[in-house]
Amino acid sequence: MVAGPIVRAADFLPQIHKPLHITREDFGRGVFLFCIGLFKKAVISDYISVNFVERIFDSPQQYTGLENLMGVYGYALQIYCDFSGYSDMAIGIGLLLGFTFPINFDSPYQSLSVTEFWRRWHISLSTWLRDYLYISLGGNRKGRLRTYFNLMLTMLLGGMWHGAATRFIIWGGLHGLALTVERLWKDLFPGIPGRLRKVLGGLWTFHFVCFCWIFFRAENMETIRSMLYQIVFDFRPEVLGEFLEGYAPVVFWMTLGYALHLLPRTWEQGAQRVVTELPLIGKAVLLTLFIALVMQVKSSDVQPFIYFQF
Repeated sequence: MVAGPIVRAADFLPQIHKPLHITREDFGRGVFLFCIGLFKKAVISDYISVNFVERIFDSPQQYTGLENLMGVYGYALQIYCDFSGYSDMAIGIGLLLGFTFPINFDSPYQSLSVTEFWRRWHISLSTWLRDYLYISLGGNRKGRLRTYFNLMLTMLLGGMWHGAATRFIIWGGLHGLALTVERLWKDLFPGIPGRLRKVLGGLWTFHFVCFCWIFFRAENMETIRSMLYQIVFDFRPEVLGEFLEGYAPVVFWMTLGYALHLLPRTWEQGAQRVVTELPLIGKAVLLTLFIALVMQVKSSDVQPFIYFQF
């Protein structure tokens, strides 16, 4: 209800009146999703947040540009693991109770365009923005210029929904501008080869989204200016070895998090089948192991879910 998946009444309310029926596959998928969500949130997201990302965003001027850039990459992973971890746990608990919720995150950092990113990121929110703002404004039915205006206005309103602050308006405006430029490019050059799009699209999309996350995460505009200044004018790549040594555990969890995120969907489906086939005692042991891992890795109390602040 608070953070998503934002389930449509037409999809959810009929389930309340159906007889409770939980299949073996539903139960196994529920356990799998809850374990994965717990791992994303309480291990990867919380660890890199407390031990690295918060330090960078609290005092960016005290760190080199390279460390600031790594902090941005860290926050991109942190917010994904926090948001999607929450959604995975919610969907998993729903399945254990006999309710089916739609997928809410679909490996968004594998996107080849910002348009595709918004089809994969917080899907229940982005489809709400599309259906109740973009389409209500006229969508793409009233000509190109009106389409570009509708895209821009929808994302500006989406940014303001997260908070009445300049940085959220800029965050929404940047995404709106990117969606508009991509739509314009597609209208003017519809025949761009697919191979070139794949080569450049992934890098462009990921780094654009990371750039925008700076505005989303920073407490104020001064922090944003400090981070961008450090990255552009005080990068100092020679500290890379020192950084890898000093933040070895953080680098490990960041590398693992991105590696798991970029795995093909077939690998996740295979792991899900393995969990489903486990006997009940096996599922209980698996969940216990994940809880023990959380207890070992956490360096402080579990952090609140990011999306609960919006």
